[in-house]
Amino acid sequence: MKKRTVSSICLAAGLAASAVSAQSPEAITIQLNTAETTGDACRLTFVIRNQMATPVDALGLDLVMFDQTEGVSGYAAVDFGAMPSGKTVVRQYDVGKGTCSNISRVLLNEVRTCKVADSQLSDCLSRLQITSRSEIDFIL
Repeated sequence: MKKRTVSSICLAAGLAASAVSAQSPEAITIQLNTAETTGDACRLTFVIRNQMATPVDALGLDLVMFDQTEGVSGYAAVDFGAMPSGKTVVRQYDVGKGTCSNISRVLLNEVRTCKVADSQLSDCLSRLQITSRSEIDFIL
């Protein structure tokens, strides 16, 4: 009976490790965490995590904001800066004029800058995993 229990525990641990590695590819995750109206602008807060084995020396994105009628309402070039491997950073940017309720979604239009230390990585866009925890959609 003990032999069977130990085997079951080992099998479960192996499956759990496989699931974790399947969920953690070499990626840079960017979450639109919150949107808050401050003065006459919408402040977006992003949580960025470098899950790659190498540091990111620079990451900059072009963002486009859309209003509730799907019209382009703003544009922002943001610089997330450098991120050591395994590091999580939080960055805030004031984008667009007016309240956040006027923004329906944010488009990651393009990667302006992506420098990965000691790497020949040419396609950073394929490494980005974006999500939104805000009422505003964050899309590619």
